[in-house]
Amino acid sequence: MTSAAMAVFPCGVASGEPGPHGIVLWTCLGPGAVDGGTDVPVGYEIAADPGFRDVRVRGETATHAGRDWTVRVVVDDPALEPFSTYYYRFTAAGATSRPGRFRTLPDPDARPERVRIAFLSCQDYTNGYYTALAHLAREDVDYVLHLGDYIYETTADPSFQSGQVRALRLPGRRIRAQTLADYRYLYRAYKRDPYLQRLHEAFACWHCWDDHEFANDSYGVYDTDTRDERLNYSPARRLAASQAWHEYLPTRLEFTPERGPLDALRVYRSVRIGDLVELVITDERLYRDGPPCGLGTFDRYLTPGCPARLDKRRTILGPVQREWFVETVTRSTRVWKIWANQVMCMQLKLSTDSVRGLFPWLPHLDLYVNLDQWDGFPAERERVLRAIERAGVTDFVVLTGDIHSFGAGYLRADFDDPASPALGVGLIGGSVTSANFVEMLTFGFGGVLVPPEAELTPALVRSNPHLKYFNSAAHGYVVLDITRTGITATMKAVDTIRARAARLLTLREFWVPRGAARLVRTGEGVPEFGTDDPDLSPSAR
Repeated sequence: MTSAAMAVFPCGVASGEPGPHGIVLWTCLGPGAVDGGTDVPVGYEIAADPGFRDVRVRGETATHAGRDWTVRVVVDDPALEPFSTYYYRFTAAGATSRPGRFRTLPDPDARPERVRIAFLSCQDYTNGYYTALAHLAREDVDYVLHLGDYIYETTADPSFQSGQVRALRLPGRRIRAQTLADYRYLYRAYKRDPYLQRLHEAFACWHCWDDHEFANDSYGVYDTDTRDERLNYSPARRLAASQAWHEYLPTRLEFTPERGPLDALRVYRSVRIGDLVELVITDERLYRDGPPCGLGTFDRYLTPGCPARLDKRRTILGPVQREWFVETVTRSTRVWKIWANQVMCMQLKLSTDSVRGLFPWLPHLDLYVNLDQWDGFPAERERVLRAIERAGVTDFVVLTGDIHSFGAGYLRADFDDPASPALGVGLIGGSVTSANFVEMLTFGFGGVLVPPEAELTPALVRSNPHLKYFNSAAHGYVVLDITRTGITATMKAVDTIRARAARLLTLREFWVPRGAARLVRTGEGVPEFGTDDPDLSPSAR
């Protein structure tokens, strides 16, 4: 792409929310395309070939300052055929963007033999380079699922951003985004990354949010920036965060600010990929209750818990979304019911023996690692999983990000009862760059990738019998190869995020057979690709 085109389209292009005959296209314009405060026309084309000789859809839209010069085009056209690959590009101010590529969905009644989906999460720009995304852009997958923390609202939080690699400075000169201008700045800064652009050019993506698109460990319209909940009440900030998310990601969802911050944007939804997959995407931020044991650090992390944690009225989904979720999963006739779930659903605690082994000065007690996840809502977790058990749901898989670790294990209605049957399989993807446990314990610098995985991770596996694998020393993504007989989940990691080039290796590979909640390890950790070339053109795939 020429320098003039880069000035017009500084954030590249993206696509999302594919349908059998449709797609959402996205880009944004730079100062080189904006002349005053008037609307700027933007053209777009979708073709069946990368040379744009067979153009199937052509149109024009416009953008303006009220949308921060972002462009979102929702296309539904019978000229686009199901389960087919297409190419698209934009034109504005005499320039043409780099092309992007997407694949439409199969028809809802189709019987696809195979679908490949990669999932990822947690891409703190300041903590490292997106080397994992450079490799993911080369993968042979159909779609990408982003589980949230696309941006981080903080730019220099000493509690978890001590290993700064790439500095950012918010317009308001604070370390936390507070205004619409702050959040917009972060999306533009992240989207200028060439590896992130390469990923978006390669695949259509579904997006959901987690906490950092607004504020760390947020709930409803509250952040957790202080220990005083009254000071954390931030409805205007929540609304600004939602608006920026909607402006900068390719989604079919509608943003209606006059409904208020809790109802302006509904992100929970389901996607049917032929008869093979029901992808159920939930929102575990807007409708949840606050931390059960207090707002202090050790009220939420490495805590023995408190009686309020067990309150049966506590909710992470909210009653309306919970009813929708249970109904969607239990009534689905698709082969695989896959839950795009932001925070870890499986119990994660450290047993007394493990705690004493790691921290000899602590008393004898079990500690929950993080009450921001489903361990802070055990009654609702059991209620949901019991409903799935009663309905006889099979082939249920839960995908999770958030915890900056790779993992695999079993879903149980009662994690403290060894006889409680496995109701499904949980797969956890490591972060793209966000600090994992090893980096937090070593002040941002990490250690050897594997082995060892640090003393903490084996202790977690010993403390949680349902957990079959856990690695909090690596960064990467997970590729799901979904067929009618089973799912192969391949966990992939890069050997560094502190340099612009990295090698890729396979950490673990698991087979989930159809008809059984079972994890079978099928591969050894092996190197895959050589050092990535940081100068490789994003269009040269």
